[in-house]
Amino acid sequence: MPMTIRPLLAAGFLLFVVGNVMAQPGPPPDQQRPFERIERWRKVRLLETLNLNEEQSARFIARLNEHDEAKRKLLKEKMDAIDKIERLVRNHASDKEFESVFPEVMAADDKITEEERKFFDGLSDILTNEQRGKLILFKRQFELELRQALREVQRRRHGDDGQ
Repeated sequence: MPMTIRPLLAAGFLLFVVGNVMAQPGPPPDQQRPFERIERWRKVRLLETLNLNEEQSARFIARLNEHDEAKRKLLKEKMDAIDKIERLVRNHASDKEFESVFPEVMAADDKITEEERKFFDGLSDILTNEQRGKLILFKRQFELELRQALREVQRRRHGDDGQ
């Protein structure tokens, strides 16, 4: 497949999935399902990008799944701390109360960064340096495409399609 078509297909798929997520009138019956589709698509694209053999693919996906689960737990921890801040703001809490929660958010960020570093460094026994470089580039491109797809869905939902 020509390199100019692949990004268009990826963006089109992301737009389709994100559009379906955003078009739900309320929480979807299975809230995880649309996001699981995006995750599956991310993994397929990652395997294509990294051009892994069968053994590398199995080891990489197992490691990626562990990393994703650890990161999900850490993000929940961060969101819980941010929820505490939200409650403090709503209740017009004292400075002392705020100051006791801020370190929780910063600590969660530090843990997320450390998890990312450990994951990346730990891939050196599976991936070549070039493949690890491709992983970094993939993450940037995938996040950019996802943000663009979300913006496009929001633009369409608000009728700002320029017509």
